Amino acid sequence: FRSPAQELPVVFDKDAARSILGLFGGCILGGAIWRKSSYLVDRVGTPVASELVDIVDDPLLPRAPGSRAFDGEGLLSRHNVIVEGGVLQTYLMDTYSARKLGLSSTGSASRSPAGGISSSTTNLILKANTQSRDQLIAETKHGFYVTGMMGFGFNAVTGDFSRGASGFLIQDGELSHPVSEVTISLNLDQLLQRIDAVADDLDRRTAIASPTFRVSSMTLAG
Repeated sequence: FRSPAQELPVVFDKDAARSILGLFGGCILGGAIWRKSSYLVDRVGTPVASELVDIVDDPLLPRAPGSRAFDGEGLLSRHNVIVEGGVLQTYLMDTYSARKLGLSSTGSASRSPAGGISSSTTNLILKANTQSRDQLIAETKHGFYVTGMMGFGFNAVTGDFSRGASGFLIQDGELSHPVSEVTISLNLDQLLQRIDAVADDLDRRTAIASPTFRVSSMTLAG
């Protein structure tokens, strides 16, 4: 697969999708917001993703890897709705970042081994839809199925995203030949807002979890 840059639908398998969700997770932390090192500054109450996207941070899930009864400052943990119907509802804050922003802590403080405190995610989850992964692929006439990404091409301040990727070409709704050493790029804000399908294959065994999802159009080059 070698071609000039082109726009194609891109399907992220659940592991690659989890990586995308992790980038978003770093941009909703109170410390990044008050330092203005996130593209999500002043975006609460505005659309930051497709209407299909609901994201929660839930430290109360039984036996999940990020679960805890209290945060790093001793406050009771709580279920936080981050994105509902594509609209940003809150940032994740410890008491310091909340005070800097004139808001209240969301019980999201985490204590580092050295004793420092900052806000963090716990079990960050993009909720599943009812469509199967196979159905999602079958409905994609021509596109790219991403199974892995390389590099660190993300600017949290602007949201600009560009990563090396590998996976499979999708032709006539089926996975065809493998593809490697291509670059996929799109601003993260646009990427999340262009999600037009979410599958049902959510696996909660990791602290950041997402089902397979499809982005209607991204730039591919390679």
